Amino acid sequence: MTGFVELLPLAAASPVLIYAGLGDLRCLRISNRQMLGLAAVFLLTAPLLPLAETGLRLLAAGIVFALCFALFCGRVLAGGDVKMMALAMLFVPSSALAAFGWSFSAAMLTVPLALTLLGRTEAAAGWRQWASLQTPGKMPMGAAISLALMLLLIVQAGRV
Repeated sequence: MTGFVELLPLAAASPVLIYAGLGDLRCLRISNRQMLGLAAVFLLTAPLLPLAETGLRLLAAGIVFALCFALFCGRVLAGGDVKMMALAMLFVPSSALAAFGWSFSAAMLTVPLALTLLGRTEAAAGWRQWASLQTPGKMPMGAAISLALMLLLIVQAGRV
């Protein structure tokens, strides 16, 4: 079971995650400044976590980085996606890795579906200039990662 302290880094990172997700929707780009902001939030909140938990999160981030880097080399993922996914793992409690997998899967289905539906409505007139609506075949993965982490935070906070 995830405790309050284990969710504190994720809660603190929420504004940066939302900003990065919206930025990716707008420009199909994840900025290095936003990723440095996420890293800074983790560095500031990591001392609140038990040492073993911090180690498990670093291990998960390293494994995800290696896997995503391989996908980057195969031109499946963009560089910003690799950085954001690895950093995202720093905010996932080790006891909630499976729950994050489910929330990430749901977000990876929801974001493109929502963009497709939004692109077909007249309500999207103000958002038509967003790159995620103008560039077919490009997935704003930063938005999906952010959504997955926000879903995880809501679900896990309800269990505390």
